[in-house]
Formats: sequence, structure tokens, C-alpha cells
Amino acid sequence: MNIIVKISRHFLAFLIVCLVLTSCDNDDNSGAAAIVEGVYSLDNTTTPPTENKDKGYPGDLVKIEGSGLAGVKSVLFDDLVNVIFNPQLSADKSLFFNIPFDDKKGSRFGVQELKITKGNGEVIVSSFEILQPKVIISEKFEPSVPEVGTIVTVNGVWFFNISSVKFAGEAVSFTRINSTSLTFMVPETATAGGDVEITTPGGTTKRFLDIDQGFDLYKIADFDGGGLRPSNNWVKYGDANSLTYSAIGGISGNYAEFTWTGASANGYNGSQSDAGNALLKETVTDATKAFYLIDVNCGGAVGTKIDLLLVDSDGGNWAYSYTIATTGWQTIEAKTSDFGANYDSSQQGQGDVNPSKINQVKMTIAQNGGTANPSKVQFDNIRFKVLR
Repeated sequence: MNIIVKISRHFLAFLIVCLVLTSCDNDDNSGAAAIVEGVYSLDNTTTPPTENKDKGYPGDLVKIEGSGLAGVKSVLFDDLVNVIFNPQLSADKSLFFNIPFDDKKGSRFGVQELKITKGNGEVIVSSFEILQPKVIISEKFEPSVPEVGTIVTVNGVWFFNISSVKFAGEAVSFTRINSTSLTFMVPETATAGGDVEITTPGGTTKRFLDIDQGFDLYKIADFDGGGLRPSNNWVKYGDANSLTYSAIGGISGNYAEFTWTGASANGYNGSQSDAGNALLKETVTDATKAFYLIDVNCGGAVGTKIDLLLVDSDGGNWAYSYTIATTGWQTIEAKTSDFGANYDSSQQGQGDVNPSKINQVKMTIAQNGGTANPSKVQFDNIRFKVLR
């Protein structure tokens, strides 16, 4: 890894001061025994820059103070990584260099040996800690907007000693490729973009990653005024008892509550949005790629049987049956190709609904077949999911 050192005014000021302090007494005395009194680095990550003793980050300017330092031939970290320094900036009482870091040559973080060798063979050994910088995540992910369930490559620098990678706050398995890249799989359960969060001994770095869920989502009603058929467009009919709205115990905001208490004069009941323009795009014609989703809860009336109805612009009524067998909120997700014709979920012999013609949705309670009496269905967040 090549380290680019940024020359700042603080860097120059530090260097000038060091040269002034040492130039008054820098006679070439390469034969004298070398003594290291201190090793200091200039930390440019703080404002104003601070001076650290016996430690520093890759690229930081280092000054070795002492005596007998003239005639230094080499400086090595861990006896592996050679330091490049300018003899013109070195003299009897000082030696300057920038902390190198090249993982291909064996550079590492932590406390390590700093070996100074003079031209006459004299060796001085000190210890120095190379600090690990925080990860830097580049703006470019590959792909830039990945689909859920696919691998994404994260690029950057300082990908060493990674303890965890998170996406949208959840830990994910990852593969470190090298010091500048890693990969992980976008969870299939992800519903929105989130921060990619990488933690190392240097700290934690975040960068937002948008995702493509691989489908388009069409909100029909959330009973908070959102969607194509908002809550004030819903009505009850037939043998229905009540249609009300509440925000107590829901998933988010308001939900609708529809009840049937045993009336049978009409032989049917329901609640519905108004009809209108088609809910999906005219290009959405494959019923196997269009899904109907709704969140439901029986409100304690376990055994409530419901029929979800889709109405198309040709007057067709398509049904999907579901029994709410447990308490608590749950999500029903069904392909529109699984809906049966003529109000009958089992009627699968007359083809599939054309999703592009769906212009109304209904919630009904099945009055026959052993459904609980009274029955109750709380429902919210009605939407269509269309695979691309």
C-alpha cells in the first residue's frame, strides 16, 4: 500500500521549527556513539496538530531526537520495512522521516522494533507503535445499487483487523479481499438502504448504501392518508357489523378494524375501497410476478376466516382465502395468480387475473365454513409487490 503524505501548513511549521532547533548544533559527528532521547510524530488528525511520543499513524512526520545521529545509514521497522529519509534533513541531534506502511512488505500495526543503523555499523534499537487509522470507505460500491440477496463489494483503505461489518444496524458475514476491499451479501430481508458500518481497532466508519429490492412496491392504503386508496375511501357493505379505525396496538399509525357478528340477511359482507383507475402499470400483466400483501390481526377472534378480493376493470372478482389461526399481527403475501375467479378461491380453472386491470381491493369475512362468530379482522398496509 502506498501512503500519500499531505503537506499542510501545520506540517511545514513543525518541520521548520525542528530544523531551527537543531541547526544551531548539528555538527557532523558520525563517529560519536548514538543516543536516542525521544521519538515523536506530528498527528495531523487533531486541530491544532499534536505531538505523540513513540507512536504515530502511517504517513505521519517523525522526528528522532538525540545525539550522534549523523551518518545514519538505514532505519527499519520490525527489521522488514525500510524507511526512506532525506539525509539533508538529518544531523547529529535529529532525524526526520514519514512513517511507512506497506502490507506487502510486512508492515503491521502495534508496537514494534525501530532499528537505526549507522554507517559505521552501530545499531540503536527503540520501540514505536504504528497506530491503525479508521477505515475509509470510498463513495463507490460495486454494484452501486445492489439487489437484495446479492454480493456487494466495498472499496476503501485500511481494511485491517476488521471485527465486524454491519448493514442497516445488523451484523453481516463478510469476506475481506485485501486491505482495500471486502464483500458481503445484502440480506434478502432488507427493505431499504442503510449504512455500511465497518469496525476495526481504529474505530468505526459508516457510509450509506442504497439497495434495489428487485421489485416495485405500490401502496394502496395505510389508513394514515397514504396510498392510492386512502382510508376515507373505504366503506362496509352486506352483513358487515362495523368498520372503524384505531391506532392502539397497530403496526404503525392507524389500522382498519372490520367485524361481523353473525348477521345473515344478505349472505355476504365486506369492506372496500372505491373503484377507479388501475392500481398497477399497464405493463404489469404477469400474475405470477405480482403479489398482494396485507398485514392482518384477528384482534383475539382466533379462527376468523377472510377472503381477500381483487376486482378488475372487466368486472371480475378474484378471491384468496386465509384463516387467521393465531393472535398478533402477521403479513399475508400471495401471488395474484393464486386468486380464484368469481369470488371463489378454489376456482383456478379460468385463468389468472390481469394485474394491470386491478382497480379495487376488498376485505371480507367468510360467513360459512365454521368461521368464528363474532369475527374480527384488523388490517393495514395494503400493497402490491411486482417483481422486475
